Amino acid sequence: MTATIPSYIWLTLIASVLHAFSFTYTKQFLAYSTNRVKLAFYSQYAVGLIAFCLLPFIELGQLWDHLGPVLAMCAFVLVGQTCYLTSLKHGDASFIVPMLGCKMFAVAGLSVIFLGETYNPLVYLGAAGAFVSLFFLNDGKLHGSPKALFYILVTCALFACADIIVVSILNKGMGGLELAAFVFIVPTVLVMPLSPWLFKGDWKVSKPFSKTLAIYAVIQLAGIIILMIAFKQAQQVTVINIVQSGRGLLAIGVVYLMARFGFSQIEQLSKQQLKSRLTGGALMFVSLAAAVLAV
Repeated sequence: MTATIPSYIWLTLIASVLHAFSFTYTKQFLAYSTNRVKLAFYSQYAVGLIAFCLLPFIELGQLWDHLGPVLAMCAFVLVGQTCYLTSLKHGDASFIVPMLGCKMFAVAGLSVIFLGETYNPLVYLGAAGAFVSLFFLNDGKLHGSPKALFYILVTCALFACADIIVVSILNKGMGGLELAAFVFIVPTVLVMPLSPWLFKGDWKVSKPFSKTLAIYAVIQLAGIIILMIAFKQAQQVTVINIVQSGRGLLAIGVVYLMARFGFSQIEQLSKQQLKSRLTGGALMFVSLAAAVLAV
């Protein structure tokens, strides 16, 4: 059975586990600053500084060959990260992170328009089932704070645009490791030196915040590298995003464990919430299975 499942599916699942933690962990940033733009930029800087360790293993010439698209992708990621952190200010992580699954609808639409992708009907059925599961993952409400909902939907649209650019660049020959490094190194090199002017009296980083950024950066970069390899193998956007939607279920477990271990800024989940989310998780699993079988 496992032999029939493409390796990029397993890689995407591993990346989803890592990102379920890193996206939830960003809630910790709000303990150090109320400036979401600063938090978004600094979180990208942190990953970028670690990504410099990849320079001996990548071809810098590929950056110059695809500089325009890489810059556009970096812009979408930075603005999307800002909107994401803003949504966390207005809503709980256990609501916000599962809502990232809505990105797959934006991705599917954009990939059909710009990449000419077509899919088996089961893939779209899986996408619909995964979306319905979000209703249960969010306690049978699927609304939360209106501001949180607005910002997370904008985030999904921006991240979807970044994903479309990712596949376009990979299809043109750029390596997955190179792209994973460039998406963080480029904004770090271009924007980080401007931080004292952009954020004026609030540009310095405390030691506790540095530690939080470092933990986030290592896990986020590892997940991105694995995900880029999956994109490179799959050569399609929507299938990867359907599998990624499992991150919402994983995030529930991450939130529960982080709350148990005393992480700040993390909400406590009631028994009723866990029951509702188990229902959503079961539906999510069936939806993902349908999508995977159709690949």
